[in-house]
Amino acid sequence: MSTALEEMHNIAPHIRVGRARAGVLMLILSDSLSVVAILAAGGYLSALNTENQYRLAADHAPTFLPGLLVSLGLLLSGLTYYWWEQRVRKSTDAKGSGQPIIFVISLLLMLAALIGQSWVGATLGYAAPFHAYASLILLLTWFSVVHLLLAVIVGILLWGRIVRGRLAGHGYIVEVTGYWWYYTVIASVLMWLFSVLIR
Repeated sequence: MSTALEEMHNIAPHIRVGRARAGVLMLILSDSLSVVAILAAGGYLSALNTENQYRLAADHAPTFLPGLLVSLGLLLSGLTYYWWEQRVRKSTDAKGSGQPIIFVISLLLMLAALIGQSWVGATLGYAAPFHAYASLILLLTWFSVVHLLLAVIVGILLWGRIVRGRLAGHGYIVEVTGYWWYYTVIASVLMWLFSVLIR
C-alpha cells in the first residue's frame, strides 16, 4: 500500500507540469482577489470620508523616494528574472540553468526590495490608535513585505535546485516560479502606487 506522495515520481511529466501551473495560478488568483479587496476597501473609505475622519492631520503619507527605489528594484528584478527565464528555455547545457548569475542578480534585487520595504514599514511612525488611513497604509506595506518574503524564499529554493544541477528537464519550475515572481512585482508596485495616490 503506497501513498500518493510515494507515487509522485510515476506521474506523467505533462500532468506534473499542468499541476504546477494550475497550483501557482490558483494561488495568484486567490491572492489577487485579496489585493483587489484591500485596494477597493481603501478607495471606498477614502471616498466615504463624510466626517473627515479618514485621514487626520497627524497621518502622513509614506516617504516617496524609498518606495520609488523599492519599486524600481522590483521592476529590475522582474526584468532580470524574465531575461534569465528566456535563457533557461534556450539553454542546452547539462544543468539546464542558463546563466545562473542573472538569476542571482534577480534574487538579490528581490531581497533588496524586501529589506527596503521592511524599512519603509518600520519607519512609518504611525501611533496607535490607528485610524483608517494609517491602517490602510500599514496593511499595504506589510502585505507587500509578505509577498516579497515569499518570493525570496521561493527564489532560494530555486537557487538550491540550480546549484545541485536539478533543473535540467524541469523547465516548467522556472516558468511557474516566474508566474509568482512577476505577480509579486506587479502587485507590490500597484500597492505602492495606491498608497502614494490615496488621500
